[in-house]
Amino acid sequence: MEVSYLNRLTLRQLDVFLAVCQHRSYSKAAQQLALTQPAVSSQIRSLEDVVGQALFDYLGKQLFLTSAGELMQRAARDLKQRLVHLEIELTELHGRLQGSLNIAIESSAEQLLPSYINQFCLQHPDVNISLHVVNHQRLLERLADNLDDLAIMTQVPEGRALSYTPFAEHQLLVVASPNHPLTQQNEIHGISLIQLLEHPLLLREPGSGSRQIFESFCRQQSCVIQYVRQMGSNLAIRQCLLNGDGCAVLPAALVAEDISTGKLHALAVDGFPIRRSWCAVYPKGKHLNPLTKAFYELLQTGGNKLSVPATSKA
Repeated sequence: MEVSYLNRLTLRQLDVFLAVCQHRSYSKAAQQLALTQPAVSSQIRSLEDVVGQALFDYLGKQLFLTSAGELMQRAARDLKQRLVHLEIELTELHGRLQGSLNIAIESSAEQLLPSYINQFCLQHPDVNISLHVVNHQRLLERLADNLDDLAIMTQVPEGRALSYTPFAEHQLLVVASPNHPLTQQNEIHGISLIQLLEHPLLLREPGSGSRQIFESFCRQQSCVIQYVRQMGSNLAIRQCLLNGDGCAVLPAALVAEDISTGKLHALAVDGFPIRRSWCAVYPKGKHLNPLTKAFYELLQTGGNKLSVPATSKA
C-alpha cells in the first residue's frame, strides 16, 4: 500500500469505523449513526480497501480489531481529537468558547457534577456538554480508550499514566431506615464495624467505586463483608431503604435531604464517614483543548462546593 492512498480517507469512514470499534458491532454502530447495517458494512469495506488490510476479525460471533485495526483506531481518535481542538481554537479567536465537552463520571458523582456543569454553562452558553455516568471499572476502560475529555473519579489507580487533581471531598455514610435494628441501637450508643457487618447490607456491584472503597476499608480493619444484597445503582439502593428496613453505605450527597427530614438515619459506625477526594483525571501527555482547560480550572477553583451532612444520631 502506498501512503498516497490514504488521501482517499474520509471523515465519514472514520466516524463509522470508530463507532464499530466502540460497540464491536455493525448493527449497534448503525443504530448510533442512524444508518442501515449494509451502509456501515460498505463504509468499513471501503476503508479496508484504502488501507489494504482487514481491520476486523470475526471469531465466533465476536468482532475483534486486527493489528491494522488497532493502528487505525489510534490514528482516527487522534485525528478526531485534533479536529475538535481546531474547532474550539477557531472559536476562541472570536472571544467565545464553543464546541462539545465529553465528561465521564462515576455514578456516585451524579449529585456533585451538575452544579459545576450549570455554572460552566452559564459562563459559556455556546458549549454542549455530554455527561457519561458509569461505574469505576467502566470509567477506567474509557480512560484507557481516551473516549472522554475528562474523567471524574475517587480512586486513581497507581501504575497508570494518569494526571489528576483533587477538587472536592467525597464522603460515604452508613445509612438505615428508621425501623432498622441498628437505628434503635444508634440512639443509645455507637456501632462497631463488626456489628454493622452482622446485618445484610445493600451494596453496589463489585465494579463500583463506592463498593471498592468500602471493601478496602473493611480489609484495613481485618473485617469481612458477610451478607450483601447487590444492586446496580445508588438510587435503587436509596429507594429500597426508603421503602423498607435496610442498611447501606451511600454517598453523603445522595442522602443528605433524607437524613435532614428523618426519612433515613446516618449511623455512627466506627471509622465513618469514610472520606476520599473527587479527582479530575486525564491520560498523561494528553493535550487539553481550551474548553477542557476552562472546565478543569473551574473544578480547581471550587465552583459550588458539596454540602455534607454531619454523622449524627438524628
